[in-house]
Amino acid sequence: MPNQKARRLCLAALEAALDAVEPYSCVRSRLKIVGKRLSVDHISLDLSRFHNIFLLAVGKASQQMASATLHTLDDFSIRGIVVAPEDQKLPTIDDRVEAFPAGHPLPDREGLDASQRVIQQIKRMESDELLLCLISGGASALLPSPANGIGLRDKVAITQQLLRSGGSIHEINTVRRHLSNLKGGQLAAMCPRSTVLSLIISDVPGNPLHDIGSGLTAEDPTTFTDAIMVLKRYKLWQKAPSRVKEHLLRGTHGTVPETLKPGDLSTKRVHNVVIADNGRACEAANTTLRRAGIDSKILTSSVEMSAPSMGRLLAATASQIRTRQFITPRSTAVIIGGETTVRVSGFGKGGRNQEVALAAVGRIAGFSGTVIAAMGTDGVDGNSDAAGAVIDGNTFFRAKKKKLELNDFSERNDSHAFFNKLRDTLITGPTGTNVGDVYLAMSLI
Repeated sequence: MPNQKARRLCLAALEAALDAVEPYSCVRSRLKIVGKRLSVDHISLDLSRFHNIFLLAVGKASQQMASATLHTLDDFSIRGIVVAPEDQKLPTIDDRVEAFPAGHPLPDREGLDASQRVIQQIKRMESDELLLCLISGGASALLPSPANGIGLRDKVAITQQLLRSGGSIHEINTVRRHLSNLKGGQLAAMCPRSTVLSLIISDVPGNPLHDIGSGLTAEDPTTFTDAIMVLKRYKLWQKAPSRVKEHLLRGTHGTVPETLKPGDLSTKRVHNVVIADNGRACEAANTTLRRAGIDSKILTSSVEMSAPSMGRLLAATASQIRTRQFITPRSTAVIIGGETTVRVSGFGKGGRNQEVALAAVGRIAGFSGTVIAAMGTDGVDGNSDAAGAVIDGNTFFRAKKKKLELNDFSERNDSHAFFNKLRDTLITGPTGTNVGDVYLAMSLI
C-alpha cells in the first residue's frame, strides 16, 4: 500500500529529526573540557579564573542539558538551579542543583518562586564566578519575574490573551520582555561582574537571541512602544490588565527603565551560543529520506505563517510534486521547519500542528502515495496530548465515512478530536526538547 509506505518513511524522518536535537547529546558534542579550559565553538574560557560555577537551566530541555553539563564539569565546583515544566515530573538530577517544576505555557507560583531564587543567587555573584545558562523553549513562561507593580495574575491574564490572539512568537515575546525583571538581557545585567555563557536550544525561527526564552542573556532591539503596538494590533489593549497598561505607558515616558539595548552588554563577558535549532532537525529528516532513495529537499527552516496557510502550502506542494511526477517519475519530499500561529475562537482541543494537517486534508483527497505531516518537536501540540498529525490521500474519505465534517472541527478549533477519531495523531509524549515544528509533504511513485 503506497500510503502505508509513505507513512512509515515519514515517521522515520520525524524520528530522526527528534534524535538530532536530543539535548544531552547536543550539549556533550559541543561543550568540551581541554585541560583547564571550557570551550564551545569559538569561545574558550579559562576555568582556573573561576572559584565557582553557577548553573541555571530553564526550559523544556533543561533536565537533559543540565545532566550533560554536570557530567562534563564533574571535576569542577558547580551548583545551580533547574526549572522545567511541571508535567516532566522532575527527578533528582544531581545533589548539586535545586529542581523547580513550574507552569507552562502559563506562568505560576512555582515559576515565580524559582525566579526569586535565581535572582537571589545571581545578584551575589562576583568576578571570580561563572554563570552558565542552559536555555531552551518554554523559558519565558517557566521563569516569570513580573516587573515592579505587576502581579502574577496580570502576567497570566496577558499571556492567555496573547496565546489565543494568533500573534507570532516575536510579537508575544516583545510584550513579555517589557513586563519582566529578567528578560531582555536583564538577567545577565544582574551579575555585572561575572562572566556569562549561555548554551541555547532555539525554538524560534531564525534564532533571534532576544526571542529565545525572551532573551534572558541577550540584548533587546524592541521597545515599550513596540509592546503596546502588539497589544493594539490584536485588539488586546483595552482587555489588558490595568497594571500592565500602566507599566507599559510609564515605559514609553521613560519613568520605567527599558530592557537592555544593543551595546549594553559587554561581548567580552556575555557569550550566547545556539547549539541546536530547527535547521538541525530538518537536516536529519532530509538525510533519512535521501538515504531511503527519496528526492528530498528542505524548503526553509524558518517559516512563520498561520496554521491554515501552512496546511494549504503543504497541500499545494504535494500537488505540484505529483504533477512533476508525470514528467519525471521519482519519489519526492519537501521539508519545512518553523512555527505557525493559530487564532483561537473555539473551545475545542488541539494545537497549531493539528490545525495545519486539518487544513490540508480536503486538498490532498485521493492522492495515492501522498502523505503530509506536522509535528511539534516538544511533543505537545496546544492543549492536546499529541505532537501533531499525519494525513494521506485517504484521510478525507475515512473522515467522510465516519461523518466527520472538516469545517465543523475547524470552526471549533477541535482538530485533536478529528484526528483522534481517525487515529492519525502523532503521539510522542513530551520529548524533553523543543526547536519548533517540522512539516513534511511527500509523494511516492
